[in-house]
Amino acid sequence: MNKIHPTVAEVLRSKAEHALKFEDGNRYDFEMQHAYSRTVFDVEKLGSKLRILEFGCFTGIVSASLSRLGHEVTGSDIPFVLADEQNAAFFASEGVKLWPHDLAVVPLDQPSDSFDLVVLTEVLEHLNFNPIPLLREFARILKSGGQIYCATPNLVNIHNRVNLLRGRGIMNPVEHLVLNLKPGTGMAVGLHWREWSKLEMVQLFSEAGFELKSHRYGLVTANRSGFPRKQLVGLMYALAPALMPNQVAVFRNKSA
Repeated sequence: MNKIHPTVAEVLRSKAEHALKFEDGNRYDFEMQHAYSRTVFDVEKLGSKLRILEFGCFTGIVSASLSRLGHEVTGSDIPFVLADEQNAAFFASEGVKLWPHDLAVVPLDQPSDSFDLVVLTEVLEHLNFNPIPLLREFARILKSGGQIYCATPNLVNIHNRVNLLRGRGIMNPVEHLVLNLKPGTGMAVGLHWREWSKLEMVQLFSEAGFELKSHRYGLVTANRSGFPRKQLVGLMYALAPALMPNQVAVFRNKSA
């Protein structure tokens, strides 16, 4: 998808006035604007006036966009991200409630059956613990029939396959582990500890009481390759979507 959602574009302009202290948020938001738009376009298809909890809300573009579209949104991220003064001011200006929380801590301090939708974009791969107890908590705080919108890297993408054939690793390099030890940096939460194939992800969510509603492969950022590489890459992905770098799935809560 190359189209930028108009509400996302408006929010990006507003966010530019609230520069983060710990990260170049404007640069990150520019790189992720297509992913933000994908998420907002997709959530629009899931319902209106939903009560939404976004985990990993980070700079707030998705949460703010969904709030402007009429949803009741709570944004959650690790405490130091939401403690940033500019970030907190931005969320407040957009009417987004904040819930600082480390996802490794369960049970979640939220009442049962209290949300229609959990948004979990580019978060699952950053969890350095067994996610099943957390996903079971998602099932508890979601209403019966509630949904999880999950976007995450595709473990079996072409880049990973080629690196493995060349005897190279497919996860963060060792120098990123060193940076990860420094609190208050983007890399403190930026490591990919585990990526998932479609089959693995479906099995994972099934263990927590969810059933797959939809799934597709895609891109996180726009393909900016030049001719003819862009056309060749596009053809490859059209013929073999499972080689694409990202995947998006919607899971339905089966809990009664």
